[in-house]
Amino acid sequence: MSDLRGADLGDVCRRSNADHDLSHLYAAVVSARVAERLGRGARPPGGGLRSNGDRLMTALVAYEEALERYGLPVPPAIRDELRLRRALP
Repeated sequence: MSDLRGADLGDVCRRSNADHDLSHLYAAVVSARVAERLGRGARPPGGGLRSNGDRLMTALVAYEEALERYGLPVPPAIRDELRLRRALP
């Protein structure tokens, strides 16, 4: 039986709310990117492609706003992707 009092649980307990929030928001960005990529291969009737793009845009904006709220810099790749997506009709 292993002793769980060491670094295994200690690291989890020391994570801040910002770490938890940002990791969940980034997971939403990754998930939305996967959905958009998969949606490009299969063109479903009814505009499913647009909703995947909207989902990704929403996830990126939420991640950007959270980073700014916690006083952290927005990575250039995220900032550039948002700028490009905002310019799309």
